[in-house]
Amino acid sequence: VLTGTVKSVSRGPPQEPGWAVVSVLSLYKSGGLGVPQPTKGATLRLQLPCRLCPALKKGSSYVLMGRLGGDGGAVLPPDAFVVPYRPQQQQVLGNLSKRPCRGTP
Repeated sequence: VLTGTVKSVSRGPPQEPGWAVVSVLSLYKSGGLGVPQPTKGATLRLQLPCRLCPALKKGSSYVLMGRLGGDGGAVLPPDAFVVPYRPQQQQVLGNLSKRPCRGTP
């Protein structure tokens, strides 16, 4: 789960995935994924397998929950959790990131 501002979106040709470049505001619960904590303002490149969704607008900030692809890159599939980011969510997301996972691997 990360919060970030979309810097650019390229949808690409119909048979190839598109890409979104996101400036990271914060990254949550990434320890289990082996993804290093990027500094605020660092950019991440997210693969967009679908040309139409999720609908991302350049300059807008979002809460994004995707997954890692086979090559270790970030993927934002059509069914990914994507909602507009509001600064009031920072405290809630911070509290959730501190909770230990109660599930079994």
